[in-house]
Amino acid sequence: MKKSKFSDSQILSILKQNEAGQAVPELCRDHSINSATFYKWRAKYGGMDPSMMSRLKELEAENIRLKKMYADERLKAEILKEAIEKKVVAPSRRRELAHIAVMEKKIPICIACEIFSISETCYRYQAKLRDENAIIAGWLLLLTQEQRNWGLCAYVFCIYAM
Repeated sequence: MKKSKFSDSQILSILKQNEAGQAVPELCRDHSINSATFYKWRAKYGGMDPSMMSRLKELEAENIRLKKMYADERLKAEILKEAIEKKVVAPSRRRELAHIAVMEKKIPICIACEIFSISETCYRYQAKLRDENAIIAGWLLLLTQEQRNWGLCAYVFCIYAM
């Protein structure tokens, strides 16, 4: 919103001049304002003193802040509602949902982490697979083919190692 070139006290003095009997077109000409501006000021600030005017400004600022807070909380509730529909148990799944929320909803990472109760470190974590894990998995597969009674344990390890 464009900032007025008139201070609060200047607006009040213009309104008081009108109350004292000066005509609106003359006031508008003297102060280089549009008559619509004058009538808007009169509707908004008419009958106020400077303390009431400053209180009005404070309340408007607080109202803006509260609307922003409400919008943020509404967005968090919407994201959580979508997440509840999906099963969210493991940190890896919560991390995936946080990534989706950041990409689709364009929310900051810190808020996504707060919503899904994960740290930012967890959010940024990427598993590092080493070459030796593939070698070990190969040996285990070979052993399980030779030793049929070892099968399930080695197979499970191979899945997680890859």
